[in-house]
Amino acid sequence: MKKELFILPFDHRSSFIKDVLKIKGKPNKKEKETISHLKETIFLGFLDFVKNKKNFGILVDEEYGKNIIERAKEEKTIVSISVEKSGKQQFEFEYGNKFKEHINKFKPDYVKLLVRYNLKEDNTKQLNNFKKLNNFCKNNDYKIIFELLIKNKSQVSKIIEEIKQVIQPDIWKLEGDNNWNKVIKSINENSQIIMLGRGENIKMVEKWIKNAKPFKKIIGFAVGRTIFMNPIKNYYNKKISREIAIKKISGNFKYFVNFWKSN
Repeated sequence: MKKELFILPFDHRSSFIKDVLKIKGKPNKKEKETISHLKETIFLGFLDFVKNKKNFGILVDEEYGKNIIERAKEEKTIVSISVEKSGKQQFEFEYGNKFKEHINKFKPDYVKLLVRYNLKEDNTKQLNNFKKLNNFCKNNDYKIIFELLIKNKSQVSKIIEEIKQVIQPDIWKLEGDNNWNKVIKSINENSQIIMLGRGENIKMVEKWIKNAKPFKKIIGFAVGRTIFMNPIKNYYNKKISREIAIKKISGNFKYFVNFWKSN
């Protein structure tokens, strides 16, 4: 039986500010505190379902999730932290050349980078950054989750082949509408895959899970906004209480885990 991995990602920053708080530009101090509070609410929903369960983890950013990371480690939850600057078309480190210090500060189980990749662009700079991150992680026993977003799915194999020359992810976090046979032939031999939800509706995520589940290389999913967005928006807009939001997030996460296991 393959080891499974189910992650609740809520490392969204620019999209969180825009979609939940409905503000443009950088948030002020009070708005930042609100974002941290909302992310803590998501985490409590996660804990409500996964308390004392193995193979479950979170993906969160340092900026709004510092306290969450520390609590998650106390709870012995799998912790992934994001290292990319949010909203960029090409990968840049959130903390520039200090990325090593910020990873070492939290000692996560996984280091995650989100990458939008286009073969028509000059990717030299981001490929160099991938190599820097790979060397650091491999030398310091951090596992890597590589989240790849591409517009032209017909290029997925070529893109993965190009990327894996400089970085060897432990896990590829990939969109659910990929051609899995083609993708699995492209990734490095020792890596595995988790499927991401891309904020899609429930029916679409169910369809992707059904398509992904039969492949041994695909060991689980990282579904975030489909699970937490509606409860968080409703809580932020005072339509439901925090306790109800927590229970709804917990229930949504449980639903997809059970759907995975039953297919």
